[in-house]
Amino acid sequence: MTSIGATIRRALGPYERPVAEAYRRMFINLDDLAAAIRQRITPARILEIGCGEGALAERLVHDWPDAHYTGIDIIGHLGRMYAGPVHNVVFRQVTAQDLAPEAPGAFDLVVINDVLHHVPTPLRPEIMTAARDLLCPDGCLLIKDWARRPTPIHAACYAADRYIGGDPNVRYMSLDEQRALIHDAFGVNAQIEECTIAPWRHNHAFFVTRTTF
Repeated sequence: MTSIGATIRRALGPYERPVAEAYRRMFINLDDLAAAIRQRITPARILEIGCGEGALAERLVHDWPDAHYTGIDIIGHLGRMYAGPVHNVVFRQVTAQDLAPEAPGAFDLVVINDVLHHVPTPLRPEIMTAARDLLCPDGCLLIKDWARRPTPIHAACYAADRYIGGDPNVRYMSLDEQRALIHDAFGVNAQIEECTIAPWRHNHAFFVTRTTF
């Protein structure tokens, strides 16, 4: 069944891209997220798990034009809106679990941005373990997900994911649940740095270093 959002986007034609960017900025500022990454790491090999249509990919490739970027997703139109350089960019329709045995330790930055709340709960630990295995020994994992809090903007975000995005199984985690997921994969002594991403405190980012497990 086609979601409301997909129907609207098809109807927008040439205006799809600017409208999609404006809609996204209501919930997250991807430029602020990219800036938070720039402050912490200069990657050479980037993997984005759940890259979607390529919005964050453009920013990452712009910031590190000499890095090799790989974006993976299970959707059939991944990277559809990407409009950056292509010589060092690859989009693949594959799961992180399937990629991990193929490319263990291959990336010094792994990004999971607003993906986990769309993943069935039993599969989330598998993705975290795969992300860990895909990191090189001194690599960094960035997880940014929407934190569950009882606020009006949280209700709006749920409505957007559930009814406009068309995901009937969306489930957000509390910050404690997100921390527990990281600790289960990386160990209780994992080195974790946390920050919030504009424009809402619900946008919570975790930077986890590969050297701690």
